[in-house]
Amino acid sequence: MWIEIVLFLFLAVCAVFDGFSRKVPLAVVWLGMFLAVCLRIGGAMGESGLMEAALSLLPGAGFFLLGFLTREKVGYGDGWALLMIGLFSGLYRCFLILLFGLIAESAVAVVLLALQKINRNHEIPFLPFLLLGMGVAVCF
Repeated sequence: MWIEIVLFLFLAVCAVFDGFSRKVPLAVVWLGMFLAVCLRIGGAMGESGLMEAALSLLPGAGFFLLGFLTREKVGYGDGWALLMIGLFSGLYRCFLILLFGLIAESAVAVVLLALQKINRNHEIPFLPFLLLGMGVAVCF
């Protein structure tokens, strides 16, 4: 449980920065990734092999590819944050957090579009929704 709290704190800092400035503080993300790797090596996350750690990076790698293909309409900071989430939580939990975050962001975007508060080209920060997705995923 304490590992989820540490990840939540790292993600909360990143979500606040992303929400207000539309920039992800990469130093915070890299520090979180370093800590997650150290905890994995130290055995604090249970028995996890190199293959499991590598697979947990898939959602972040997918977002990097998505950012490249969309000419960074999906920011690289989101990919970095998903790499950190994957290292802390593993592949299954990372996909769950991503799923809940995408559902929440989609719902908010549809409501804002329907109310004509935003247009189709409006940028919505994603990390606050990942933080919300993590809060929901902890319950599962």
